[in-house]
Amino acid sequence: MLFVGREHEASHIIRELQQGNNIVLAGKYGIGRTSLIKEIASLLQDEWRFIFVDFSQTPGKMSNKLMKELHIPKMNRQTGKQFGYKSMRYRIANVETPKRKKTVIVFDNIAKLTRQKIIFLRHLILENHFQFIAIVENFLPANDLMLLKAQLLPVETLSLHYLKEEDVISFIRLHSEKHYLNWPDAYIESLAALVSGYPLGMVEMIKNRNNSCSLHE
Repeated sequence: MLFVGREHEASHIIRELQQGNNIVLAGKYGIGRTSLIKEIASLLQDEWRFIFVDFSQTPGKMSNKLMKELHIPKMNRQTGKQFGYKSMRYRIANVETPKRKKTVIVFDNIAKLTRQKIIFLRHLILENHFQFIAIVENFLPANDLMLLKAQLLPVETLSLHYLKEEDVISFIRLHSEKHYLNWPDAYIESLAALVSGYPLGMVEMIKNRNNSCSLHE
């Protein structure tokens, strides 16, 4: 998928990460939070490793994902049995990460903090082997958000807003050029006005226009 805009936000997040801070990224559904972090991960891939984890899952499933991404054996060599959740959590927190490449754990879809998930976070944070980006939902309770920030200190909080009109026009023009659609400027500008800078609306509009073009070919 094409990516445009967010240069200021991307630079801000990169600068904060380089200073050793964690990030809490807020914004409404479909505003492009995960896409922005994936773009940053692509830009920094030679220096940083980003691991994306769905925070809506149980701590056990998140641990399984991290064990796999960090190449930590899941089986106990002596017993031949798979490690339990607490053993996995301990091994993740104490893993030796490459010094030449910092590791950022991105927790996506944070809608609620449970006691178990708070404990899970505390164990991962304790040894200072990772930095964290928390992508939070708008409906995350205020008390949970405050508690999350307290766990992630030092932390910088950002909120994404709608894209600028020129960024939307650039996105649609790039799409037109990439797919040889030859959309005129007036048509591109009218499409940009329809979505009002909402990234998910841009994606859905592009899909609808592509389907419409396919039907008329």
